[in-house]
Order: sequence, then structure tokens, then C-alpha cells
Amino acid sequence: MKFPYAQILRFCSSGAIGVLLGYLILIVLTEEVGVWYLASAIVASIVNYTSNFLFHKYWTFKDRESHEIHRQIGKYAAMVVFLFLLGITLLYILVECLRLWYLFAQLIVTGVVTVISYLISRRIFANEKTAASSP
Repeated sequence: MKFPYAQILRFCSSGAIGVLLGYLILIVLTEEVGVWYLASAIVASIVNYTSNFLFHKYWTFKDRESHEIHRQIGKYAAMVVFLFLLGITLLYILVECLRLWYLFAQLIVTGVVTVISYLISRRIFANEKTAASSP
């Protein structure tokens, strides 16, 4: 099995749209509106994950099938909840315990969550041929 460079590039570039929008929301809510950084991060995460489902299904993983979409939505939602809780927990630890600046901490969290998200999403959107060839 060859390394999926193109797929990873599509995953990162399509995910970047949601991430940039999320960061914009995080900064505006925290800096301009005065919302607590964790509440801002919650709103930003919801926007990010909502926008990424369709990009990843149809463009990143080129999954055009619709008969599995309900199962995929369920699995994707479970992944989002897991990654959301992981991300918020890591953000809290990095800011409150390690005293990192919230935006730097969010960059670290984004990197960790991106890797885990790719690995899980690959399984969610795998078609039968892809799933059969995966270990």
C-alpha cells in the first residue's frame, strides 16, 4: 500500500477552511466580544466540524455513495464528540496548568486533533475496496 499523499493534502486543505473559520470565531469571540476562551473554543469547534463533514466525504475521500451516509454521520458525530472533548481538555490543561497562551495552545491542540481526525475519518469514509485493502 502506497502512502496517500494526495488524500492527506486534500484532508488538510479542506480542513483548513473549517480551522481558519474556527480560529476567526475563537479570536473574535474572545478578544472582541469578551467571551471566555473555552466557550469561544466550543463555538469554533462546532462550526469547524460541521463544515468538514461534506468536504471530507465528497472531496477528501471521494466517497460518492449515499446509502451509507446515515452510518457515516453517526460515526462522524461520535468522532467529533470524542475530538471535541479531547481538544477542550487539552486546551484547558495547556492554558491553565502549563500557562501557555490560549492561541499557541490551540495550535498544539489543532495538530493533535488533525492527526487523530484523519486516521478515524479514513475509516469512516472508506469504501469496500479501500476498507478491504486497509490493515
